[in-house]
Amino acid sequence: MKPFFRSHLLRTGTIDQIKTTATYVHFLMNNGFNSMPKWLASDSGRLWTLNQGRPFYVTPWIHGRSMENQEDFEKLGRVLASLHTTSNLSAPIRGPFFDHIRLWQYKDRLFRRRMAKANRTNRWTRRWYQKFGESCNQISDRVWTEIKSPEIVNLMEQERIRPAFIHSDITTPNVIIADDGQLFIIDWDRIKLGSIYVDLATALMNTTQFNPVFIHALLKGYEEIRPLDRTERKLISCLYRLPREAWFAAQFPQSVRSRKMLDIMRQTWLPRLKAMDLLQEWENQQGEE
Repeated sequence: MKPFFRSHLLRTGTIDQIKTTATYVHFLMNNGFNSMPKWLASDSGRLWTLNQGRPFYVTPWIHGRSMENQEDFEKLGRVLASLHTTSNLSAPIRGPFFDHIRLWQYKDRLFRRRMAKANRTNRWTRRWYQKFGESCNQISDRVWTEIKSPEIVNLMEQERIRPAFIHSDITTPNVIIADDGQLFIIDWDRIKLGSIYVDLATALMNTTQFNPVFIHALLKGYEEIRPLDRTERKLISCLYRLPREAWFAAQFPQSVRSRKMLDIMRQTWLPRLKAMDLLQEWENQQGEE
């Protein structure tokens, strides 16, 4: 039994959110998506129940391990592509489109304001901003410019018309390779109708540890199910570059978690830049394949 965690990014209440989530999960289970733990019905027939006013849902326990090798990341790519195409199997599910890109633009603006006040923060954070802050801004500026191209604007407009299911929280702890080898994604509290390009770029950033083998494997698995054209690849490459961890840390500059995130960015800065170059090479290879 798992408690349902409400998203504070949405204006709706907890009960409305669990109802919407359960509707999406029910649709996926009924349309053959089998890479999520099955949500079990309560006595009322619903996929969730209330306990002391808080919603919970129940799934079987998945015994397994974390992703370890190239094959595991190919599986994750195939599963993500299957998720993103499942909503097209029948009449599309109705619901609001969650605009991650607009949210990220807001967080970028907040980061810049925070960075401008870096002298008022602790010494460690100030040094980090002085060393990496402007580079983060330059990377973001380039991304915002590139996604204004007519091809990408049209792509994003088409997505708004017919959005797909996205998990929104693909991280290493949320992916399990079961004992029989099947890959499962867990923790579906954040399932939404949104951008598959955001979902894929986020998964790449959150799971591959900037490892070129894992990055190529995830993309290879994804395109086995859902091939991507050059514009789609360009959008994914752009979104991957955005320094989202720095934006989060700027929102909570005094927290221990923020300090750890900035420290990880400092330690992985060069591999990050190499991974960005790798994605740009992948983007440009599309016309040659």
